[in-house]
Amino acid sequence: MAVIRFLDIKQKRKARQRPLLPNALEGARIKICATGCSHCSAMRENVKEAVKLLGLPEEELACISDFSEIARLGVMSTPSLVIDGRLVSAGKVLKVDEIMGLIIEVMAETEKGSAGQ
Repeated sequence: MAVIRFLDIKQKRKARQRPLLPNALEGARIKICATGCSHCSAMRENVKEAVKLLGLPEEELACISDFSEIARLGVMSTPSLVIDGRLVSAGKVLKVDEIMGLIIEVMAETEKGSAGQ
């Protein structure tokens, strides 16, 4: 019984750590919010590589560099990574394997959540 409650708390904590950005739900499932700086360019390349290694179609990825569009999504710092409308990283460059793990985890959560509805 305590294990189930612990897992429920852990799931709720994960959901809080990944805020849903309603404006980010339309379009591609994976969005990179990145301007022209070197950190943003590195993040953009790492995400592209992760998507390629996972075998996802290129249509699943969108790179957003327009400041007004980034602000409309509700993202406050770049580079940022949004997967299925969830902000999973902001303000740092992730490694390719970290990005792959986040993509798999968030997409699995989304698929599980949509199957239960």
